[in-house]
Amino acid sequence: MNQNLYNPMETRANDILVSVFARTDVGRCRAGNEDAFLIADLTTGKVGLGPEMLTHRVGERGSLLIVSDGMGGAVAGEIASELAVKTIRESLLEMPSDLHIAERLKLATEIANERIWNEAQRNPSLSGMGATVTAVLVQRSTAYAAQVGDSRAYLIRGERIKQITKDQSFAQALVDSGVITPEQMATVPQNVIMQALGTQPTVQVVLTAVELHRNDYLIVCSDGLSGKIIPDELCTVIHQSPDLTSACRRLVDIANERGGEDNITVIAAKFDGVGLEAANDSSSITGSFKFITNDFRHEQPVANTEPLSSLQPESDPNFTTVMMPSLATTRGARDQAADSATAEAAASYQPVTSAIPPNQNAAPVFTPRTTVIAKRQSNRLLWVMLSILILLILAGAGYLIYLLRQ
Repeated sequence: MNQNLYNPMETRANDILVSVFARTDVGRCRAGNEDAFLIADLTTGKVGLGPEMLTHRVGERGSLLIVSDGMGGAVAGEIASELAVKTIRESLLEMPSDLHIAERLKLATEIANERIWNEAQRNPSLSGMGATVTAVLVQRSTAYAAQVGDSRAYLIRGERIKQITKDQSFAQALVDSGVITPEQMATVPQNVIMQALGTQPTVQVVLTAVELHRNDYLIVCSDGLSGKIIPDELCTVIHQSPDLTSACRRLVDIANERGGEDNITVIAAKFDGVGLEAANDSSSITGSFKFITNDFRHEQPVANTEPLSSLQPESDPNFTTVMMPSLATTRGARDQAADSATAEAAASYQPVTSAIPPNQNAAPVFTPRTTVIAKRQSNRLLWVMLSILILLILAGAGYLIYLLRQ
């Protein structure tokens, strides 16, 4: 009998159990689904949502939850996101166990970036493809998260919810720099991210970690969900649903009811077992949340940055996920040239099969690269947004010169 499978008749002193479900949906406006997700038990090698995975023990090598949102036009975005989730899992399985788990997760994400970049360079029809990724690796009582782009991971503890990743977006960068307040984020275009897998030869992976308690939930999702539901509402849906299957279905339904302009993907996981401490009123989420430093041996506590869940995210029906390799490149010209060739490229590529099919019934501050990744929109809005960015830079430079002359 496989020793990592959960048998309710057996109890071990250090058991940590994870119950998990996921759902992905094309939404109401897209022709295809460029999101990808993966759930894997790295100890047994099992992947997906089979009966042995719905509730399983967290083994020695950990349990992996990944969501990736592909970009690039035609099928290139789908290829990029599938490459991302597949490569991270394969790389983690191949790495020696004596490496710190955070280092393994960072290296696996960097390998995924390199693979997507190389594939795009090798095949001109895939030029410009990329993907966001949020990968959470749970080992023992700690969840490690690797972040590139604006997909998200949330931790729910009791009635509290915290985003444990930080969006690598233009809007978040303005908040971090003090140009706008968090309350003003809804007034800034939400469709620009500062980096993604595969758009440059190297990528800056941001790592965080959080200590888990009994009955904690982890939610990993694409922006097709996080852009449609505020954190407090997400928390309420999780608690009011009879099980994780119903919770995932309800969250996807809400995103579709509110427009469904983007692909929608969510993973929901609940943690239990005697190997976890029981949470109490003093078990702060912020207190157990850390940034991982570059040497992987030290963790930096973060300040209390609970999400402003009273803000209702806004959406634009014209937004679609695409890559913009340079500020002077528009989406239309590149995708029109690539669309006719990507189908042939996809025919020779075998992507990872999603654990479940789409719903057929549903109508730390990082250094931004020179590349700006935009979600598809009108050129006029793009140039307005870039003009605002340039004005902000000029205003900052002018203020610095003024201070130096005083």
